[in-house]
Amino acid sequence: MIGTSVLHQTHLLIPQEDPSQNPEVALKLREQECLSLLKKCKNMEEFKQTHAQFLKLGFFWNSFCASNLVATCALSDWGSMDYACSIFPQIDEPGSFEFNTMIRGHVKDMNFEEALLLYNEMIKRGVKPDKFTYPALLKDVFPFTIS
Repeated sequence: MIGTSVLHQTHLLIPQEDPSQNPEVALKLREQECLSLLKKCKNMEEFKQTHAQFLKLGFFWNSFCASNLVATCALSDWGSMDYACSIFPQIDEPGSFEFNTMIRGHVKDMNFEEALLLYNEMIKRGVKPDKFTYPALLKDVFPFTIS
């Protein structure tokens, strides 16, 4: 069976014209379509094509789609932290999810210093750490055991 390239599935992102549909519902559907398309990416080439389609269709950087772009790129086995780092600064107001994702990505790549620097940036920007922030830092950056 031959797989269909992500590039040829851009129809999933084209908003359907249905004036009777609630705009909030339409936005949620588009967001789910974004996530569906991202999950189909199997390498950086497909990811970059999907990213280009998001830009072409005008998805904003403070959206659900931008968060999932960063998460997919930073945490997938085939992803690239360098590419995730190029996307992250373009998000208008990153929240704890985006910061946590980037911290986890740096830890995954064994770049503990960058993970700590990003944590410090998170605090400086007034983004409150949550229950997902500390496990990656404590487990992998500070792997001390208390006896």
